[in-house]
Amino acid sequence: MGNSINRRILQLALPALGSLIAEPLLTMADSILIGHLGTFELAGLAIGSTVLNLIVGMSVFLAYTTTAVTGHAIGAGKSQEGLRKGIQGIWLGAALGTILALILIVFASPIVSVFKGQEEVLGFARTYLLVSAPGLVAMLSVLAANGVFRALLDTRTPLVVTTTGALINVPISTILIFPCGLGIAGAGAGTAISQFIMTGWLGMVIVKKLHLEGVSARPSFKLILHSGLHGMPLVFRSLFLQAAIVVTTWQAAAFGAVTLAGYQILKTIWTLGAFGLDALAIAAQSLLARALGEGDQRQIRTLIKKLNGWALGLGGVIGGLFILTSPLLPQLFTSDSRVLAITTAGLVTVGLFQPLAALTYIYDGYLIGADDSKYLALSMGVVFILYLPSILLVRLLPAGVISLVGIWAIYGLVFIGGRALSLWLRIRTDAWM
Repeated sequence: MGNSINRRILQLALPALGSLIAEPLLTMADSILIGHLGTFELAGLAIGSTVLNLIVGMSVFLAYTTTAVTGHAIGAGKSQEGLRKGIQGIWLGAALGTILALILIVFASPIVSVFKGQEEVLGFARTYLLVSAPGLVAMLSVLAANGVFRALLDTRTPLVVTTTGALINVPISTILIFPCGLGIAGAGAGTAISQFIMTGWLGMVIVKKLHLEGVSARPSFKLILHSGLHGMPLVFRSLFLQAAIVVTTWQAAAFGAVTLAGYQILKTIWTLGAFGLDALAIAAQSLLARALGEGDQRQIRTLIKKLNGWALGLGGVIGGLFILTSPLLPQLFTSDSRVLAITTAGLVTVGLFQPLAALTYIYDGYLIGADDSKYLALSMGVVFILYLPSILLVRLLPAGVISLVGIWAIYGLVFIGGRALSLWLRIRTDAWM
């Protein structure tokens, strides 16, 4: 029984790991390429990518809700109903992406000015946002499509598609940034192009699946509206999550371009680790959604025990790698000696919090798979309220390595630790089932 569960976890988590890592690799590639243009450009990317990630992060409910509702229906033997609901999530993603892209284009200047950075830095951030905005249509569609594949317990197809997209992004962005001379605009355009390629590919695979099952791919306003309303608690949950990142970036920006550039490097590495750890959360979402549809509570508790062990182990490995490579890894992003001087200690701090982060993400996966979205929203709101005064205290620290370490220590201890505690308090009961 135990070995069978381990195999199922690995069969879902390993492809999901590759798929999830491919996404932050798009941002990581931009950071590496832009970092060699200059410190101001890298600092601008920190602000621009934070805003873009805020929008995408708030829309992650598209993947979570689609996984839950489609997985529950399939687990209950209603596969056609599940697929019909899944395709409406993709339509919703495309519609939201279009609206949000237009808003971002119109309001790019006032949005970046909120960060109070140096004018040259804000100019690069504005350029990156304007060029990247159209890619939101593809990004949000991909989120919903991934939810459908997770509900089908198919993490291999997203792996192939997103990995290919990440690989294509590197030469496209490199050509646009350097030979074409577009600079930071080339990075935004390259990422958007790669996202549209992924969207088209995933869409063709899903349409083929719908055809085989005899399910219409036509949009249904009623189902799209229901999908949007059903996901509203997760929108608020994601809003609080992304707001914490925005506030943290805002605090880093107050210390100047060097500290902000160092923060961007560490944020990129943290995100890479987070997406790697989230592979187990994807397995948890998919397996628990099916088990809940089947009504098997014993299987759920067995899965939780196994997944907790996997999370702690993987978190320890990733954290250890970050610590061991802390003197070398930042050199991939910049040659600025001032930035390099403050990032090693910051990366050690990031590494120390990876096991705790792994538990947080896996706990999230349990409740997302159970569609316990109201508790997720409420608990995230409480944690954010507690985190806000804590991260504001970082202004009392001197600029440089102390402020950078302080930012990540407070983020890990208060925000990640608070999330872990609040989620554990729910999971130890049976109410969420």
